[in-house]
Amino acid sequence: MEIEVNRLGECGATVVLVHGSLNDGSVAFAAQTALAARWRLVIPNRRGYGRNPPIAKVDVEADARDIVELLGAGAHLAGTSMGGIVAGQAAALAPDRVRSLTLIEPPAFANAQDIAAVAATAGKLQRHWQAADRNDVGGFIRGFLAALGIEIALPDPLPENFVIAARNLMTEAPWQTAIPAAAIARAPYPKAVVSGTSCAAFEAICDRLADQLHAIRRTFPGAGHAVQRIGKPFNSFFEQFLRDAEQARGNG
Repeated sequence: MEIEVNRLGECGATVVLVHGSLNDGSVAFAAQTALAARWRLVIPNRRGYGRNPPIAKVDVEADARDIVELLGAGAHLAGTSMGGIVAGQAAALAPDRVRSLTLIEPPAFANAQDIAAVAATAGKLQRHWQAADRNDVGGFIRGFLAALGIEIALPDPLPENFVIAARNLMTEAPWQTAIPAAAIARAPYPKAVVSGTSCAAFEAICDRLADQLHAIRRTFPGAGHAVQRIGKPFNSFFEQFLRDAEQARGNG
């Protein structure tokens, strides 16, 4: 399937940016468009988002295969939230085409289910999915955020693209998701795991992933779940990580 892709920039290495559950690519990575002055940004909309046809159910494995197609001969890869799960799976599918991997608070609950805070939050999510009224989109999202312990004011009324994203989220089971950590750890490309200190479970997951993947671990206190949306502080770290990865390739 050919998905909608926004391409920005005409110089530098390619960077593929994968959005999460509640935003499409243009919203999730609006603060990264300035990087197009130095990098070739590839910002897809996953299946069911943007102008792509509606879907009955989110399929992160299918999304991962779509992302592999966008890596071309080689690209840096980053994903936020559920986009981090997609990016991780794509990186495991095509390690020879990944120049670096950046995971921003991926809901990899299954990678850290033995940690109490992670197990407790996974349970809250599962109970919310079982009890929530699917006809009340705003209520579903508020319950989802409450299960994560995240406080975000929702727009009223909800924009159409947000409603579409929320209905896609309803088809997921985030308490079951994982990334193939062993396969990623074996790959030679640099890895980074980033979080914004908004949720104890995500902090624990990110700590575990950093250990499993032998990754750089970076926190941005108070940045919230979608860390990349803070703009310059994240971009400075991210660009330096990309430059270091490029330099390592050149010296390899």
